Amino acid sequence: MLLRNKILISIVGGFCLFVLLMGCLPNAKIAFVDNSYQEVNNQEDIYIIQAYAALDMGDYKTARENLQKAYELTKNKEYLREIIGLLVLEKDFLKAKNTAKDYLKVSPKDEKVRQALVEILGSMGDLQGAVQEVQILLKNNASVQNLEIASSVYFLQKDYNRALEYLQKAYEINKDEKILDKIVSIHLLFFKDRNKAIMVYETHIKKYGISKNVGEKLALIYLEDKRFLEAARNYEKLYKATQEQKYARFALEIYIKGQYLTKAERFLEQNPSIQSRDEMLLEIYRLNKETTKSIQLLQKLYKKSGNVDYLALEAMILYENSTNKNQAFLKKIVGKFEEVLKKSDNSLYWNYLGYLLIDHNLDVKKGIQCVQKALEKEPQNPYYLDSLAWGYYKQKDCKNAKEIINKISKEEREKEKEIFEHFRVIEKCKF
Repeated sequence: MLLRNKILISIVGGFCLFVLLMGCLPNAKIAFVDNSYQEVNNQEDIYIIQAYAALDMGDYKTARENLQKAYELTKNKEYLREIIGLLVLEKDFLKAKNTAKDYLKVSPKDEKVRQALVEILGSMGDLQGAVQEVQILLKNNASVQNLEIASSVYFLQKDYNRALEYLQKAYEINKDEKILDKIVSIHLLFFKDRNKAIMVYETHIKKYGISKNVGEKLALIYLEDKRFLEAARNYEKLYKATQEQKYARFALEIYIKGQYLTKAERFLEQNPSIQSRDEMLLEIYRLNKETTKSIQLLQKLYKKSGNVDYLALEAMILYENSTNKNQAFLKKIVGKFEEVLKKSDNSLYWNYLGYLLIDHNLDVKKGIQCVQKALEKEPQNPYYLDSLAWGYYKQKDCKNAKEIINKISKEEREKEKEIFEHFRVIEKCKF
């Protein structure tokens, strides 16, 4: 130990794991415990303080020389251990190797120094020597860290099967997702076995649940393989586990772009907390022609919010999907729009009500007045102009009907079937 004025120089095993693939273990480094000190009373303390000062300035050579003097004075093996760390920092691997081996003759069970020796041998290209040392490490302690170090050595030898074997042993101990990622990377990049990589992630999720890290990476593999439904199901699991809206959005984008509307509908119905859920459900119900569900949802939303837009949309859907537009039914629809227009001045609603009154001969005069209110807001709207022209036609006012219908461009008239039919009828008007 380093007396009361001590510096702790610790080697943290840092052998590269999956070079250019998954990163590295921490490189050997120096850490200090900087305690306050009093007046120095002996030579050992002087060497240590001088070593500390040199390290503070990045002068590893002077620091090592002072530690060497402290070691020669006391034969304290902790100094020898710290010297090895400095030699690694100086990249003097040959001397570091020899010093480490000398140290291990005295302290063969010192795991940190043996881990450092594995790194040193790897840096020197002596992979066979690194294998021998790593086997000693595992014999003494088959820890997760030592298993990962063993895997890295075999990986550098391009023995991917052995590298994978040791990673799997490490994973079985602690189920660490970083190790899992390395296992998957070997299957993907070196064995080119995408199905196996997927199976590894899926098995982990089945046993231990889904996490953002694993779920996102698995979804990415699915997307790359164009397995869109599997990716969407994975995003569903992520949403349920995290309640993060982005995962719901990703799943729905896949379903809607792929025209899997039934799956999107099920997902939305099961998860009321999804943002804009009701609006999306309404659109899906419309596309799927699910009138009953649309009406039920609109009634619920109107009751909850009092927003007359929901009431207006309900009236439109009821009208457009009805096969029996009798007087009682039409009166009901008109009543809904009149209720809407007590609170809203939306031109769309004025025109819709006006056209109903005109087309079904309920009250043509009032219908024209409603359409004129819509045109006050959008005087060039072709749909509103068509409604007004149709109202004049119903009143047998051929002149005004023709004048208004001709304000609609030929392109617009031909684009909309109903407008075109009205145009043909009005052009023949001779009342």
